[in-house]
Amino acid sequence: MGESEEAITLKIIIIGMVVIFLLSLSVIVFFIIYQRRLLGQQKRHQKAESDYQKELLKTSIQSQEEERSRIAKELHDDVGAMLTTTKLYIGQITPELAPEELTTIANKISGFFDDMIHSVRSISQDLRPVVLEKLGFLEAIDSLVQTVRDSGKIKISFVNNTTQHIAKTKELNLYRIIQELITNTLKHAEASTIKIEMKNQDEKLIIVYEDNGKGLDEKQLQFRKGLGLKNIESRLSVLSGTISFLEEKSGMKVRLEIPQ
Repeated sequence: MGESEEAITLKIIIIGMVVIFLLSLSVIVFFIIYQRRLLGQQKRHQKAESDYQKELLKTSIQSQEEERSRIAKELHDDVGAMLTTTKLYIGQITPELAPEELTTIANKISGFFDDMIHSVRSISQDLRPVVLEKLGFLEAIDSLVQTVRDSGKIKISFVNNTTQHIAKTKELNLYRIIQELITNTLKHAEASTIKIEMKNQDEKLIIVYEDNGKGLDEKQLQFRKGLGLKNIESRLSVLSGTISFLEEKSGMKVRLEIPQ
């Protein structure tokens, strides 16, 4: 004989509650681990002694706090709201429900789970891009460049002439630096082309980035006012790298040097 409707309903309730608990626990653990990573990075930055390093530290912490607030808001607004709604639907499941009503509620709960999984994956990808994790740094840059190219808004080229392996511990900061440069060009430079070249020289990784936009004025170069530029220099300080601005008649050209 088949199971009674009461037994089936009870199984659905138990499975639903277990899934909600596991999903909630994974989100909480994920957020705690991320906060600990941020705290570790802040402590490393606090070793900086010069006035300019302190200014970079201030900018980095500000950026981290903004990122932490954004993630907390997304977890609360998206995942938290969907968990609450799912709980309400599960609360509607009773032995007296007709089979078609039970099926409707089960389908809605399944849809909420799909949305929650998508939201958690999206937050995770913001912290460390999936393509960077799965394929590596060069492929991630290729993917980033292709995404910009596919937009049709600007011509962009990426030339890789490196001969040495890039340490995995440096990949995320390097990726974010190039991403920030591209973002600044798209937002502020009014450029039509971007060129990125990577090569090795004297045991260093050299990245030359240039666009044909309106460039940076002397005041911006002197005082480093832009938050984007400060974020780049802050990440470079973690890598013990440097940035230099090359003179161009138009546009912006920068040279990044990072020890291998």
